[in-house]
Amino acid sequence: MKDEMRQQGYSKEDEYFFKKDQELIEKMRLEADAQHKAMEDKNKELGHWMKCPKCGTGLEEEKYARLVLLDRCPGCGGIYLDKGELEILLKADPDVFRGLGK
Repeated sequence: MKDEMRQQGYSKEDEYFFKKDQELIEKMRLEADAQHKAMEDKNKELGHWMKCPKCGTGLEEEKYARLVLLDRCPGCGGIYLDKGELEILLKADPDVFRGLGK
């Protein structure tokens, strides 16, 4: 990847910050996954786990941008993010939401 970045005109400094961003994104994703699992275990008992807050339909998880699992409602079309997932997406690509409604 370093050679590819240099061919595109990036400096060693750019490579360094790119690598740091990738490490941060991975750390944030792992933390979000751990929080998701903890919330799942806690809220399954309460009966409202993975239910749409708008219409009550069961939510379906779908991978988005190979980074996070979005919770999408097949009933009303609502899209929900767990804590930390928005930050992960914005850090990875500020334009990530352009294709979301498709």
